[in-house]
Amino acid sequence: MKKIIRTIFFIYIPLIVIILILKLTSVVNQTTFISIVIALLLNLFNLSAALLFYYLSINRSNQVFMLFNLGGMGVRVFFLLIGFMIVLIFLEIDKYAFILVFLILYSLSIITEIKYFHKEDKKLRK
Repeated sequence: MKKIIRTIFFIYIPLIVIILILKLTSVVNQTTFISIVIALLLNLFNLSAALLFYYLSINRSNQVFMLFNLGGMGVRVFFLLIGFMIVLIFLEIDKYAFILVFLILYSLSIITEIKYFHKEDKKLRK
């Protein structure tokens, strides 16, 4: 569990610091800042859920592992899509900044998931 928290910490804390610096130096306005923070939070919840599902299924049978990870991926994408649509429809945000940051962070979180799973798989095989 500590590895999960550390992984999330090392990915998102630098991003949060960069976003705060941009806000404090007035590079981004309030609307764009809120858009970026919402995109960051959606992706943070997604990555946290992925790592939690992996952690819960790591020493289980193959069937349970596949259910948690592939089934969990479908559930996570479904909730991300719902959250994404709710944010775009109901909130007054910079939609283009939100979409761009969301896609960039989603790509980074997918890369992080794959690297984390691969690294943990190598440890288990030893």
